[in-house]
Amino acid sequence: MLGVGAFGPLGPTPGARRHVVREARGGVTPANPANRSDRPASCAPAEARDGVAGASRAAPEQSGLAEERQAWIVLATVDGVGERTLAGLVAAHGSARRALWLAGRGRLGRVLGEATGGRRAVIPAATVAGIERAAREPGARLSALAARSVWTLTLLDPDYPRRLLTLLSPPPVLFGQGDARALEAPRAVAVVGTRRASPGGRWQAARAGAGFAARGVTVVSGLALGIDGAAHAAALEAGGETIAAIGSGHAHPGPAAHRGLAERIRQGGAVIGELPPEAHASRGTYPRRNRLIVALADAVVVVEAPARSGALITAHLALEQGVPLFVVPGSDGSERSAGCRALLDEASAWPFGDATSLCDAMGWRAAADDASQTAGGRASWSCAAASQAARGREDGNHVAVGQAPGGRADWRRAATEILPELGAAEREVARLLARGPATMDELLAATGAAPGELAATLTLLQLRGVARTLGPLYLPAGPLLLDGP
Repeated sequence: MLGVGAFGPLGPTPGARRHVVREARGGVTPANPANRSDRPASCAPAEARDGVAGASRAAPEQSGLAEERQAWIVLATVDGVGERTLAGLVAAHGSARRALWLAGRGRLGRVLGEATGGRRAVIPAATVAGIERAAREPGARLSALAARSVWTLTLLDPDYPRRLLTLLSPPPVLFGQGDARALEAPRAVAVVGTRRASPGGRWQAARAGAGFAARGVTVVSGLALGIDGAAHAAALEAGGETIAAIGSGHAHPGPAAHRGLAERIRQGGAVIGELPPEAHASRGTYPRRNRLIVALADAVVVVEAPARSGALITAHLALEQGVPLFVVPGSDGSERSAGCRALLDEASAWPFGDATSLCDAMGWRAAADDASQTAGGRASWSCAAASQAARGREDGNHVAVGQAPGGRADWRRAATEILPELGAAEREVARLLARGPATMDELLAATGAAPGELAATLTLLQLRGVARTLGPLYLPAGPLLLDGP
């Protein structure tokens, strides 16, 4: 019966979910450190997480969040299904599970919703064919992820990285290898720069990576040749943790020369991206990869960048998102540092000296002196208020700047504090969202509320952290992913 057991519409309890994951694995612990028994259960390989191999066979009405999460993952493995298409499919058909159910019977169709501005959103025929194949073979797709030790996190997962929620368009499905807990590092700095780095630039990047690692700061970069690779490698050699955000699938993680480095990062951090494993990088995937790098970092360091460098995209994204930007000035007249000098001349960037000076500017004490400090923050820095407001992150005695409350325990506390305070209208809408994503029209039909009243209610729920948006969809968030209202 729906609503009973580990996979009811409100999702499983933490204990039940871990039990089901262990049982599905047959009690075998994979060698991949990301699959340790104490890591978030929702990061388990997709095949073991939520048993929905029959998504294309069983009637999808009133399916629970667990099955809906799984359907999102299956759809996200289809070439051509990105954020907008996924949101459109859910909005048009009521749920991802329903979309797969229709696709498995050849009834999906290509048109998504009604015309907007005289035009209708139409899915390419090749994408529809891919969705139909996925609907017929969901188990094979999930097994392929598990075979590569790829875990997934969706916007319907309570363990979705809080840092990525600061993005205007967070990935609906995140694919990763390694330890997912690295994404919740209390302190992280992105180190980026040109692929055609000079020996001096590589040395600067390695010095920065090792310096941050020695202070317990996670190093984030893009696994590219040059500056990125030097920063990743130095952080690992210093015994630190590093995260690589890639613009391709995990079957092609960056340049061939960095395949060994990618494997080392999986053992000492995480490799993450928003494309399914077999996807290849393209010109448009790297800017989207760059936004992940910025979102995962509390500060960005540009080591070496010519006037036309992809690293400058990352730098400007940092400025737009209110993330402190530090730049290595480089030698006068050096073309490899022309972009860095422009940033210092034209933007709100600060010269980067070394890891110690940046940590001091951020108010971060050395790791050895930091036993009582959960995480440093921007509060002691001059641009802290602007950065914090732009990122929308909390600051307080118990929550470090740049780090949202972590884990299920915090959300269980939030449920006891926030949910009882909801008014009657808010509780009714929250109860509907706890069942899964919904459009404004669906919520209007279900509640009978006036459009203005419903819009105000949804705004209040978003401010309270129990709802968020994805295109035309309203999604449950925070304590709604664990407990009903």
